[in-house]
Amino acid sequence: MPFRTRRLFLSSAAIALVGTPMLTAFAEAATRANPDDLAMLNSAIELERAGIKAYDDAAESGLLSPPVLEIGSRFRADHIAHRDALIGAVRAGGVDVSEKTAHIVYPPLHSQADVIKFALSVERQAASTYLSVIPDLADRRLAQVAAAILGVETTHVSKLAEALGDAQAYPHGFVV
Repeated sequence: MPFRTRRLFLSSAAIALVGTPMLTAFAEAATRANPDDLAMLNSAIELERAGIKAYDDAAESGLLSPPVLEIGSRFRADHIAHRDALIGAVRAGGVDVSEKTAHIVYPPLHSQADVIKFALSVERQAASTYLSVIPDLADRRLAQVAAAILGVETTHVSKLAEALGDAQAYPHGFVV
């Protein structure tokens, strides 16, 4: 089995755990992706790791009620799925996967509301980042998966804003 084909097979096997045809196409597209696209995917991995860390830290803070903790754990699971799909794609593209985690500045967290506001800011940044890279991805299938992740990030924003009593997740109606 040629090296690139083996890499695609292993990446596809990992993605099969998620089970969606779009993610299989994502790994296939990554095998032909240009270096700039793969670098953007690697940066997205770093961003997803930061989201996972933020939810881990929130869970460990002791400030969250059980229902909020449950929602946070679901959002964390989404970030893990995104990270794992991105890792599979980067590996399929034949590039080393970044081991970095994007740096996030934590505000003082003294209450559940503080933690939710922080999570909201992290999710807004993630959504904005995915929105900004979609037009820069040369491969449209890679852009399609980035857009699918963007949709999940904006759902997180909406739910967190609602938890804070803010019915409008994005002032003026646009992700910026």
